[in-house]
Amino acid sequence: MADAAVAIANKPAWVDLGSSDAAGSRDFYSKVFGWRVEVNPDPQYGGYGLAKVGGQDVAGIGPTQSPDQPSAWQFYVGTDDAEALGRKVEAAGGKVVAPPFDVGDQGKMAVFQHPSGAAGRLMSMPEWIQARVLLNSPKNAPCGSRMIANLPPG
Repeated sequence: MADAAVAIANKPAWVDLGSSDAAGSRDFYSKVFGWRVEVNPDPQYGGYGLAKVGGQDVAGIGPTQSPDQPSAWQFYVGTDDAEALGRKVEAAGGKVVAPPFDVGDQGKMAVFQHPSGAAGRLMSMPEWIQARVLLNSPKNAPCGSRMIANLPPG
């Protein structure tokens, strides 16, 4: 399997699980998919771990951001400019729930909401991270996502 630098703008770029029981989720997915999860010890990452298959990053698993947040898988859409894409979200009738913020040296992320209420995340990543995106995903890695939303009539 070859690593390749690929353009990630406006495409699904990452997936992670925010869990009310991050340790239990890491254990579960490790047993089910054979993932090796490495938790970043740096406190700024809040217990976030990278799930790996064959040494390649395939997903993230970390705690929810607030006690009332349900456990859920989230996908991220890649962008070269999180601020500009946030403005497009608002111009299209969506809402920026969390404006772009730094995620260590990983890039910037933002959280947005579709007019029907479906949430999504944006991520602008430096080239050194984009270069890790695989041309072909390894076995037991997430391979797609789907947004389900109740669209307003009209």
